Amino acid sequence: MIKTIPVTVREFDLAQVLMNGLKTLDRWQDRAAQRRRLGEMDSYILADIGISPAQAKAEARKPFWWY
Repeated sequence: MIKTIPVTVREFDLAQVLMNGLKTLDRWQDRAAQRRRLGEMDSYILADIGISPAQAKAEARKPFWWY
């Protein structure tokens, strides 16, 4: 016999909110790391990917929560 664990709608919503929060934090951490690496790239690497040093610097200065 399979036992089920009763879960109320309120508990399910809380779990979803927590998961969404963790996903957001992970996305922010990835974005911050990518911007940090972009700010460390040499101009010849930036030219290879089609970004000017000024564009890279502007992107690297953005806060992690901005798109």
